[in-house]
Amino acid sequence: MLDIPSPAPVASAAASRSSGARIDAAFCAVNRWLLITLLAVMAALVISNVFTRYAFAHSFPWVEEATRYMMIWTTFLGAGPALRVGGHIAIDSLPSALPAAAARALRAGIVGVIGITLLAMAWLGWDYASFAWEQESPVLGWSLGKVYLALPVGAAVMLAHLAFVSRRWVSSGEWERVEGFDPQAL
Repeated sequence: MLDIPSPAPVASAAASRSSGARIDAAFCAVNRWLLITLLAVMAALVISNVFTRYAFAHSFPWVEEATRYMMIWTTFLGAGPALRVGGHIAIDSLPSALPAAAARALRAGIVGVIGITLLAMAWLGWDYASFAWEQESPVLGWSLGKVYLALPVGAAVMLAHLAFVSRRWVSSGEWERVEGFDPQAL
């Protein structure tokens, strides 16, 4: 039997990254696929309902309500990825005009305010969802608390995204880049 030495191990990009970076990548992937799934289901339901309305003169009344609730969840789950790329409305003229150290301090303060605001949204959203848990939606009979749960869950998801990108943003003022997408150009 020949003893052939194996080639030197080549560290893959995933193996060489820190565990925090792997968790961040997995978190983003799950968030992305949830959004893709929600949008795909919404599109399929709306297109099917429009088709049946015009082809068979029949419309499903529950589709409008279900897609409205999916849109609410999509909005709150999509706020975090938008934050990562600097897609939310912001005025950045003051940090640009400040010296580097003062700009970093200002950005750190902004991250603190955003974090406190998201914590408050999660807390108050949980209270609101708990309050509305026994109320039912008119057509589907779903618990409205499950719909309103999008607020605290979305705030918590956005807080996690903020935690992952805040260090880079505070230190350099740069957001993540997504190939082919520039939120500043919109």
